[in-house]
Amino acid sequence: MAKKKRASSGKRVAPLAADGYTVHLIAAAAGELLSGLAVVAVSQFPDVSINIVSHPLQSNLEKLQATLANLAGERPIVVHALADHAAKQLVRNSCVVRRIPHFDATGPLMNFLADCVGVLPQNDIARLHQLDAAYRRRIEAMDFAMEHDDGLGLRTLRQADVVIVGVSRVSKSPTALYLASRGYKAANVSISPQTGFPSELARIAKKKIVAFTTQPKRLHEIRKERAKEMGSMDTEYDDLSSIITEVMAAEAEYRQRGYALIDVTQLTIEQTAARILEMLKLSSRG
Repeated sequence: MAKKKRASSGKRVAPLAADGYTVHLIAAAAGELLSGLAVVAVSQFPDVSINIVSHPLQSNLEKLQATLANLAGERPIVVHALADHAAKQLVRNSCVVRRIPHFDATGPLMNFLADCVGVLPQNDIARLHQLDAAYRRRIEAMDFAMEHDDGLGLRTLRQADVVIVGVSRVSKSPTALYLASRGYKAANVSISPQTGFPSELARIAKKKIVAFTTQPKRLHEIRKERAKEMGSMDTEYDDLSSIITEVMAAEAEYRQRGYALIDVTQLTIEQTAARILEMLKLSSRG
């Protein structure tokens, strides 16, 4: 009598820890977008051990060939974002010979767009260099934001694209870092009743400056929590009446100086940044 097949439960069995994979990301430019996509994809396989290794700036065939020849790690998988046809072919041939699974991350999208618009892609390497330049600009902007955080770097404040001014705890730093991630050199300057406004602000074009304000009650809540963390509660810093006076005085000074003013009480960081770009008429950056 033939044995009956056991019905499948439909559940996928997680592989053993030893059965790991190494995903090699190969890009002609910085490969930032490819890396982001890979991280998202890999996160959906929590029961599988997958290591990601990036190989950016594979800008010529000799460098690419050396990279392919030295792929390491368990059970390699190659995902590439290469525009040059010869580079694509090199990856394909190398992976086929070594029986390495490979995927062209740009091919399906470019083919799809070509079908939609009725034009073949140019596979222009020069455009990848433009992406590299945009990536470097964002890195430089991030460095600038950290070097000009909370009143630091006042001597080079004029190099900023945006200068954010505001009292303590009105989201100046996170907004500056978000703008930096978009490629804008953003500095933030903290003011207080004790320190006043740094004299360097008078030498900055007003078209670069934006001031943040917020509802005193909301600021009171934020500062109370901050003071609790620091172990220094019940001071003027977190006293509601003092905060009301501080905010009102700051707003009056902003208006007198002619600064663009944003109430950030109900805004997310992204919304605040968008408002800044609109108010200061800053062009979008890639």
